[in-house]
Amino acid sequence: MKKSIAIILFFIISRSAKCDVIFFPYPFTGICYSAEFIYSFENFKKAKNTTNYWGGCGIVGSLVYTSEKPLFGLEAAIERRHYFKPDKFNHFFISAYLGGAYMTDFGSFSSIGLVPGLKINYKVNVITNLVLEPYISLSLPITHELTKYRDTLAFPAFTFGARFGFNKLNDKKVKN
Repeated sequence: MKKSIAIILFFIISRSAKCDVIFFPYPFTGICYSAEFIYSFENFKKAKNTTNYWGGCGIVGSLVYTSEKPLFGLEAAIERRHYFKPDKFNHFFISAYLGGAYMTDFGSFSSIGLVPGLKINYKVNVITNLVLEPYISLSLPITHELTKYRDTLAFPAFTFGARFGFNKLNDKKVKN
């Protein structure tokens, strides 16, 4: 119950937030899309909980600023996951994460960011250790532009995305 109240309060306070760790670095973007390729290492903790360490690359764009081209990013994060079925580490889960990213357009713009957030995910095992994870994410990227303006900003947004990549589950349960 306490976890539910904390999550609801976070949503009320942030009202709208941003994506996964890669981010679209323009303030007031609001709604974004993201596609990522990742490698993750997931440690089993309890029957429904894991800690996931992941890194990867991807693109992110704005559904509001459609004239702006998507940006490329490198990302790394730690994520706590809660699955709804015990000992089944796939299908629907919720997660909280903290990560860092470097974003660029390979030209005149680059930015770094620290990104805390919450996600609702669905994990599909395509084949052994290869996963597809569509998600909806709320986060608050704290960004620092490295090129033109050297501004540091924090702005909320909402992201629809999908992660595709390799997932290694380290199952610490005792085998009989």
